[in-house]
Amino acid sequence: MGTIGPDEHESAGAPSGSRPDLRLVKTLRPQEYDEVLHVGHIFRKGQPVVMDLTGMSDAEATPLVDFAAGLVFGRRGDMDRIAHKVFLLVPPGVALSA
Repeated sequence: MGTIGPDEHESAGAPSGSRPDLRLVKTLRPQEYDEVLHVGHIFRKGQPVVMDLTGMSDAEATPLVDFAAGLVFGRRGDMDRIAHKVFLLVPPGVALSA
């Protein structure tokens, strides 16, 4: 995926004392709604997340996208659709480069 620029080592959403490795983007493939909590947990730690919903029907995937959109909005992050049913959630203070 992407890499972090040299000046972006700390995320505003990460708890003090525990910084995620921002060189990595975590990919999760939830299969049911309850698994979206893992997406939220990792995102709130300040780790960028790719949420891959390609294994779900549109009806199953829609509530997960709604949850992720609310999470990102509430935490002042960013969410981009990178492919059909694949979304990148970027925590606040994190800049990814191509």
